[in-house]
Amino acid sequence: MKKQLQKISILTAMLGVFGSFAQTNKSIQPCATYESMEMHFKNNPSARANYENLQQILAEQVKQNEKNNVAGKSNAAVVYTIPVVFHVLHQGGSENISDATIKQALQWVNNDYAKANSDATTTAAPFFSSYINSDIVFQLATIDPNGNCTNGIVRHVDSRTSWDRNPAGAFTYLYNGITWTPSKYLNIILVKDIVAATGQVGTVVGYTFKPNTWPTNAVQDAIVYNSAFLGNMVQARSLSHEIGHWFNLSHTWGNTNNPGVACGDDGITDTPVTKGEFGGCASSSITACTQTSAPMTGLNNVQNIMNYSDCPRNFTTGQTNAMRTAAASVLSGRNNLWTTGNLTATGAGLTPNCAPIAEYLSTTNIYTVCAGGTLVLKDVSYNGTITSVSWAGSGNVAISNATATAPTVTFNTVGVETITLTASNGVGSSAITHTIQVKDGTPQITGVYGESFESGYPSNWSIINNQGVTWATTNLASYDGGTSMLLDGSSSGVGQIDAMVMPVIDGNVYNFFANPTYSLSFAYAYARKSGTHNDILKIEGSKDCGASWTTIQSLSAASMASGSGETTAAAFVPTTAQWKIHDISQAPIWPSFSSAQSIILKFTFIEDATSGFGNSIYIDALNFNSPGVGFNELAKQIKYMVYPNPSNGTTTVKFNISDEAKIGVEVIDVLGKVMIPSKTTTYSPGEHIISLNQNNTLSKGIYFVNLSYNGAKLSTKLIIE
Repeated sequence: MKKQLQKISILTAMLGVFGSFAQTNKSIQPCATYESMEMHFKNNPSARANYENLQQILAEQVKQNEKNNVAGKSNAAVVYTIPVVFHVLHQGGSENISDATIKQALQWVNNDYAKANSDATTTAAPFFSSYINSDIVFQLATIDPNGNCTNGIVRHVDSRTSWDRNPAGAFTYLYNGITWTPSKYLNIILVKDIVAATGQVGTVVGYTFKPNTWPTNAVQDAIVYNSAFLGNMVQARSLSHEIGHWFNLSHTWGNTNNPGVACGDDGITDTPVTKGEFGGCASSSITACTQTSAPMTGLNNVQNIMNYSDCPRNFTTGQTNAMRTAAASVLSGRNNLWTTGNLTATGAGLTPNCAPIAEYLSTTNIYTVCAGGTLVLKDVSYNGTITSVSWAGSGNVAISNATATAPTVTFNTVGVETITLTASNGVGSSAITHTIQVKDGTPQITGVYGESFESGYPSNWSIINNQGVTWATTNLASYDGGTSMLLDGSSSGVGQIDAMVMPVIDGNVYNFFANPTYSLSFAYAYARKSGTHNDILKIEGSKDCGASWTTIQSLSAASMASGSGETTAAAFVPTTAQWKIHDISQAPIWPSFSSAQSIILKFTFIEDATSGFGNSIYIDALNFNSPGVGFNELAKQIKYMVYPNPSNGTTTVKFNISDEAKIGVEVIDVLGKVMIPSKTTTYSPGEHIISLNQNNTLSKGIYFVNLSYNGAKLSTKLIIE
């Protein structure tokens, strides 16, 4: 006979959890319960000790109930009815599965626990006779925690549908605002994807935490499940499996996620010692673990629902007793779920008749749009049959069909607009209002353009800084002129993200997007602090006024450092030879931007995610122009001159153009204050002269003369004596 459960230590059994599925190269991870428990215990060592202590108590309760069982199960007269709520996290895709699919899956689960599914009779002997009706029943709640009507299926438009347990603190963040009181409801959270742990591969089907892993009524006391695995009876057995864990059952081979590794014991007296199966459906008489006690001599319960085989069918009497013991135990508050008072409070099993809860989303999950742009909105209301919807908008908003389930909405005016959806049925109605940011997509760059930061950071650019140090102008080094942009990585923390965002570019007028004779390039210099620092420079583009961003190119630390500052711990100040020119227009994705009218480019530097505090990166000489035409070349091309310089009076700006062009000249001081404002004028071909400071309005000091030439900017330092 096997060891008693209280003699098993989860401490040693879970040591091999991480990486197991990567080693077996499985495309499906049926269960991540022990892996998730271990992630929690590693961050909270006291929680492990508390769990093991309370498991000892629960094990003694199981033993006592086995002695007192009636008709093969403890407390046979009691039917444990469990109120259930499904939380569907979605973003409008296939993960937003139907009420009908959920209800059918729950019926299959109920059949598993009642020995009533259509294939139950195919359970191999002697396990067929050991498979009994557990008298555990799952019913959808019809009253929510606030006393409101619910159909037991709550839908959340939520990015957490990509459920990532890996970041620190995720086990709190992920559940907040979702889980209803666990001692009153069994919470089942349906998601699109459960992100595999670091180093693992494959699709995770589901996981939960066994009783006492968390304190009673902790938000984490729930089942998380991949919604794609509810479509048929065999798939839904994975949900029966996770509920088994929620009722404190182990895998048939013990307390790991690793089947097929070693003979293991789940602490249940009528389930054989086994290695367990990962897929397949081996004969129940084949086992690598010796069974010496009748009636299980030489047998293996391959079909057990707590196994990983492809033919799950049954629970055993011992497993049923263990689950019923957990249901009756005060530990984790399971004993409150099935009380008469709680069943009344949650309305479990009643037929709901609820007014709908209105909700909608953008089909692209984007809620920012350029003025004049459109969004397609989609009704995703829930909680009852929806008989009608109506849409209303604020301001200058045009809705294609105010009673459609997916209208197209046009936003004509810059600002913040609101869209309200009202959903109705015979019981009542509700409304939901969301805001839409409408941004100005008017291009500011409509021709040849250059920026070398000679007058400081351009006023029509913006900086995104998430903490501390960020991009700033510097005269330590430059590729063109005397100034560049610097990000001092030595002061950037782990994973810090800083971005420079350009003004809107007109891709239609800017013919070089489709013209191979034009290019977009910039100069940079970078040093890597160590061989393990993995900083990244991303060039990103947006075609919807910054609502969404596409990575055009991502430059690694190794590639940037090569031929530039290489690897050095010393503070990096580049020499002329250490600057590199990068042509963004050579990126394969670049042509996809050629048809967009409003384009924004962003230069995003991401500090090393492990160590942080690296070295420096410099950017200069951004240039939209013909290949080889830089700032100095452009100045020569138009014969640009500022003279006399230094000056004690009138200063002359002279240029000579071969084609008609828009020219503007401004003068700013060293603090960026405009001293002589620009007045853009269209000039005909030929030589032109613009006089500045005729009335000696400029006091002694240093200034910058900025000439704008079809959007390109040439800057010259001017000294007034």
